[in-house]
Amino acid sequence: MEPKRYTSMKKNKFLITQSLLSSYAWAFKKEDGYNDFINALKRKRTPPSMPMLNGIQFENMVTAYCEGASPDPKHKWIKGIQGVGDIVKNGAFQVKLSRNIVIDGIEFVLYGILDALKCGTIYDIKFSQTYKHGKYFDSPQHPMYFKLCPEAKRFTYLISNGKDVFKETYYPDDIVPIEKEISEFMAFVDERNIVDLYTENWKSKY
Repeated sequence: MEPKRYTSMKKNKFLITQSLLSSYAWAFKKEDGYNDFINALKRKRTPPSMPMLNGIQFENMVTAYCEGASPDPKHKWIKGIQGVGDIVKNGAFQVKLSRNIVIDGIEFVLYGILDALKCGTIYDIKFSQTYKHGKYFDSPQHPMYFKLCPEAKRFTYLISNGKDVFKETYYPDDIVPIEKEISEFMAFVDERNIVDLYTENWKSKY
């Protein structure tokens, strides 16, 4: 018997982002993860946490530095800002990409914004007080962005605590294709009878 997601979705296109897939990946890995996932399906806006605000501020300061602004030499993040900035300087910033793909007979529109693209490398800037190598191994972000930017030779997470800069790099041959993650995501929402939450809120206009 054909899963109901097939019959209810074939006439439309549906948006998929790495943040939605990340929310799905964390549904049962953290406290309130499932509730966060439901909110993501509903596209419900929630107040940003302090780590999120720090990440936004740090990335904005890196971008400003790359554009020629001189950060306060006494700023607590000065080493991290310059360390990350010197790597991505002269790259293209906030590159918006989309791509249509068909999985299990359903058409999806993949969408993402690259923090920086430079010389065949996609860079994603992260601010984190703690870091352990391999932290982003299971992230859907690099598989998604390789699909969006197939000409990229590598994807590097640049992680900083404001002082140190760590690199975590992946290559196209290292990853599980994003199609597998999306297929598992759709099977999950189908099994949980929450397909409608996705289809009602993530229908693509393009």
